[in-house]
Amino acid sequence: MSKLKLFLLGTLMLFLMAGLGAFALKAAASLSTQEELDYGEGIVLWQAANVMDWKTAYHPVEDYPHVVFHYPPLFHLTSRLFAGTTGHLLTAGRLTSILSLIGSCIVITLLTAMCLPSSTSTTGRWVAALGAGTFIFTTPVWGWACFMRVDALAIFLSIAGIALFVLARKRPVLTFLSFAFFVAAVYTKQTMIAAPAACVLLAFLQRPRLAAYLLVFAVSAGLMVLFILQNVTDGLFLRNIIGYNQNPFLLRHVFGRWIEHGSKLPALLAVVAVIFPGALFCRRVRSLSRFLQRVRLALGRSAFERCVIVVATYFWFAVAVVTVTIGKQGADYYYFFEVDIAASILSGLFLGWLLRRVSFRRRGLHASLAILVISLFLMHSVGNLLNLYQAYNAFSRPAYNHSADVVRFLQALPGPVYSEDMTILQQAGKEIPAEPAIITALAMNNQWDESSFLRRISNGEFRAIVVHSLENRERFTESIAKAVYGRYSLYKEFGSFKVFLPK
Repeated sequence: MSKLKLFLLGTLMLFLMAGLGAFALKAAASLSTQEELDYGEGIVLWQAANVMDWKTAYHPVEDYPHVVFHYPPLFHLTSRLFAGTTGHLLTAGRLTSILSLIGSCIVITLLTAMCLPSSTSTTGRWVAALGAGTFIFTTPVWGWACFMRVDALAIFLSIAGIALFVLARKRPVLTFLSFAFFVAAVYTKQTMIAAPAACVLLAFLQRPRLAAYLLVFAVSAGLMVLFILQNVTDGLFLRNIIGYNQNPFLLRHVFGRWIEHGSKLPALLAVVAVIFPGALFCRRVRSLSRFLQRVRLALGRSAFERCVIVVATYFWFAVAVVTVTIGKQGADYYYFFEVDIAASILSGLFLGWLLRRVSFRRRGLHASLAILVISLFLMHSVGNLLNLYQAYNAFSRPAYNHSADVVRFLQALPGPVYSEDMTILQQAGKEIPAEPAIITALAMNNQWDESSFLRRISNGEFRAIVVHSLENRERFTESIAKAVYGRYSLYKEFGSFKVFLPK
């Protein structure tokens, strides 16, 4: 093996391990604090705390408290299991997310190592496999797995299902296990349909009868769970996760957020995800029927080709799901998690394919192309060094936690408190009167009459109202903000927290 090849691949691995180290430090920092790190953690914490009380968890939003359980319950139940180990439900939820991303990386690494052609050298195989499992740390989304949010667990279940479907080339029974994972993913986050849609399409293309059986199995399993959840929640499960989960949609947000994410996502991953599968399967294809025939043959011919086809199809379905959902109010960068992780897998597979085909000892077009591509991977991975430095600084010198001061202040106040930071309410032993973002979206959609809640504010029923900014129209309507200013006055500021007390 040439010294140039060793140097390039060794440096690439160093940069990718720096990204993994940055994740480890950020994960450790998140587990060491009880401060709310993301707005959505508060509502998910409340949901996990109440998930075993189905009538409290899934209730009409018209009933006080005006809190919606807008996710299926699998993540929350998993967090409750971990809580017995951590002692804190918030820590347990974050640990669930952290372990889920680690699990996804391990599954991706092993899948890539198993699927690369036998002619791939041992070094090339594991460099490509580790690349596939760690390229995600060069994207903007990996930090989301340090929060108590449902997405990382849902993606782990989808990735596990994808891996089983790929490995089912000679063992079709594994496809049923893969679809069991897909059903579990949907009951973690209801929009996790990209992976099952991709796999059922490819199963239909290869073996239509098997695809029909898979559909019957998945739908039957899903409906059975749905029947149970609808029954124990008095028919309110679907109303909470679908009826109350329809935020205002703005088409301009679709383009704006794609452009914003595209500017942050390393272009190489996106280009590889689009061009690499096409270069393998679309060369000299003159008709759709010929293309489908080539894909059908490739699905059963080799594990490598099957893996590329499955992940590429998954990538495009994930793109479709994101495009449909990213325009809604409240959507954020984490909606691109599936897209980025599929692009990372394809990049690892491409790297393995490239290392197999190229000898660095020879001069020529292929060797020059390989040097160029690996250099590009190096360039986009060098940002991991900065991520590692920033994560180390945040871990070694954490910022002062003002939320602890607010918690102590609220604990001394009798009676209810309204806050957009729902974590501090629960830590102070207060109930959550409402979830600001969801009731704001429902009010904007005319799905919820906020007049009763306005009266509570106007009558001064809350002993305090704690906000970061009443001007945030995604969390407070103009009517709510006006009512707060009319009945309450600013008492004190704790960092970014503004505490309003009745006049």
